[in-house]
Amino acid sequence: MEQKNAIRQVAVPWAPSRQLPPGLVVAELHQDIWGDSLTVVLGRARSIDLPPLALCRVHFRHILAVRVMEDCDLAEGKESHSIEEQIQLITPSCFASWFHQESDGLHLDDDIQHYRISTWDYCADVLTSHSPELQFVDPEP
Repeated sequence: MEQKNAIRQVAVPWAPSRQLPPGLVVAELHQDIWGDSLTVVLGRARSIDLPPLALCRVHFRHILAVRVMEDCDLAEGKESHSIEEQIQLITPSCFASWFHQESDGLHLDDDIQHYRISTWDYCADVLTSHSPELQFVDPEP
């Protein structure tokens, strides 16, 4: 029997990401535990023999929780956005609700946002109290 989530999530495009071209993939994901940051590099797939061509970095600070799933295989919100909307704000968030439950409400007074980076190959969900920074990189020659 299929069980539906009690919370209906809505994915809203994160405004700075609207300038990204569609069809990007996750080229790199690096979490600096000591520096309390996460960097996700998005790029254009080239071939099976070459790593993706990096086009931009999404840098998060003050990370509370991260989850990464292959093929964006999430039951919740999968149909709520098109793949062209590659970075979204999720509200209300099942992931944030789970986090508050697991942390025994320690961060209930924080303004926590749920960001989702959704590509055809991976889906990264990030809970943070700070807006990420989007930085374009010069493509390799």
